[in-house]
Amino acid sequence: MEQTTIDTILKISAALTGAILGWMAVLKPLIERRKRKKEQIQQVMQKTIKDDKDYRNLVLDKLDKLEEKLVQMDRCIADLQRDNIERAYCMFVIEHGYCPSGMKEAIADTYESYKARGYNHIAESRVAEIMALPEYPQR
Repeated sequence: MEQTTIDTILKISAALTGAILGWMAVLKPLIERRKRKKEQIQQVMQKTIKDDKDYRNLVLDKLDKLEEKLVQMDRCIADLQRDNIERAYCMFVIEHGYCPSGMKEAIADTYESYKARGYNHIAESRVAEIMALPEYPQR
């Protein structure tokens, strides 16, 4: 009886081993395929993240360049405003001795914009002199 149980156990063990090996033959390609798919997904995700970082860096670089251009344009506008104030000063204070009210308003607006940009230089005293002028020529 003892020999029969050992034989039975060996047969059952051999059958189980065969079944396990059979299932391994079936499952191994599925496991490998899943592993490859997972690696592909990781590679795609890493590439997407890298592409996204590259794109963000590109956009940030362009924004920095745009900001530099805006600063340059702001300086140019301030230079033009200062030039307009100086021209108005020369024309109205030095040459004519009077300044019409419409021109005073335009000069005041230009000065306010100039001052809002953070500039002043001698423009404040020039504008004050222009505003103190009479609006019509003296007869």
